[in-house]
Amino acid sequence: MTVLDNKMLTYELIVNSFKKLMKETGFQKITVKMIAGESGIMRSTFYNYFQDKYEILEWIVDEDILSKVSVSTERKKYSNAARDLFKCVAEDKVFYKKAFEITGQNGFEEILVSKVMPLFVEAYESVNFDYPNSLITRENMAHYQSLALVEFLKMWLCENCFADAESDDVCEAFVFMLTQGNSFSRQSTGLAALANEIKKAIKKS
Repeated sequence: MTVLDNKMLTYELIVNSFKKLMKETGFQKITVKMIAGESGIMRSTFYNYFQDKYEILEWIVDEDILSKVSVSTERKKYSNAARDLFKCVAEDKVFYKKAFEITGQNGFEEILVSKVMPLFVEAYESVNFDYPNSLITRENMAHYQSLALVEFLKMWLCENCFADAESDDVCEAFVFMLTQGNSFSRQSTGLAALANEIKKAIKKS
């Protein structure tokens, strides 16, 4: 076994220990000492791999989700990427449900949005965002849809809106709303009237 293999095994040992503690005690009560003890390593060894428990969260999103999703995004197969993302979350729903309890600065939602936003930016790279309104940009669109994705995951895992739904069904629903939502908005007389009023107000200003 190479040095690299040993290092990767230690990463996985720390991460798995962290996940176990998350499910048992919750994020706020976890200390580096607890993680090291659960992992069977020295506390000083922990800092050779991670700065703190927040960095473990980022590592989990990178390795458990994005590394698998990237296989599809590199091939521009964004529907497959979405399906892969929901499946990755479904594989450890208990952990991710606990992760959504981490709020405030460096909260899990904030971490997840920052991690998935580049995927949306990439997906829109061929779209011309040459609009008079300077707020309609590729980055703002990607940020908005990243927030929508994370909120949809939270609905699935934490709010019991459709807790028993399979990952493929949840993914299909999200992609439908993401891509077809505008067609329903156009059919709504109330939303259409609101859009017209906003346009009139803008022209007057």
